[in-house]
Amino acid sequence: MFQDLSFLTLLQKGGITVVVLALLSVISIAITLERAWAFKRFGQGLGELFPALKRAAKESGISAVYQMCRASASPLAPVLLSGFEKAGKGKVEVEAAMELAGRRELSRLERYLGALGSIGSTAPFIGLFGTVLGIIRAFRDLAIADGASPAAVADGIAEALVATAAGLFVAIPAVIAYNFFVRSASWKALELESCASEFAAEIGSHGLETKKQ
Repeated sequence: MFQDLSFLTLLQKGGITVVVLALLSVISIAITLERAWAFKRFGQGLGELFPALKRAAKESGISAVYQMCRASASPLAPVLLSGFEKAGKGKVEVEAAMELAGRRELSRLERYLGALGSIGSTAPFIGLFGTVLGIIRAFRDLAIADGASPAAVADGIAEALVATAAGLFVAIPAVIAYNFFVRSASWKALELESCASEFAAEIGSHGLETKKQ
C-alpha cells in the first residue's frame, strides 16, 4: 500500500513530472530569495540617498546633489544623473530623461519575475499531466493483472495524485511571491518617481555650469 510519505518516496513514485517540479521549485525559491534581496537593497538605496540629497540641496545647492549622485550606488542616482544631462533645458526635458532612466532601473528590479510567474502558472498543469499519466498506468496495470484487488488500484491512483499535489506545492508559493513582487515594484516605481520629481524643476532651471563641477 501507499503508506510511505517520505520526500524521496514521493519523488520516486511521482515519476519524471515530480522531478521536473522539484527542479522548478528550486528555481522558484532561488528567484524569490534573490529578488527579495534586490528589493530590499532598492528600498534602502532610496531611503538613504533621498534625505541626504534634500539636505545637500538646501545647504549647498543643486551642484552638491550632482556630486553626491555621481558617488552613490542608489537607484535614484542614475535617474537624477540622466536629468542633469538635460540641465538648463527646462523641467519637461529633465522629467522625460529621468522617466526613461527610471524605467531602466525598474526593469532591473523586475528581472526574473517573468520566470517566477511562468513557474506559478505552469506548475499545476505539469502536475496534472503527471497525474493523467499515472492514472493511465494504474488502469493499464489493473487490466494486465487478473484479479487485482481494489486496494492495488487505489494505491496506483494515490501515486498518480502525487504529481498534482507537487504541482500545487510549487505553484502556490511562486504565485504569491510573484504577486507580492509585482505590487512592490509598483510602489517602488511611485517612490522613485516621487523622489526624482523633487529635483526636476531645479535641475531644469540650471545651466551647464552644474555639470561642469
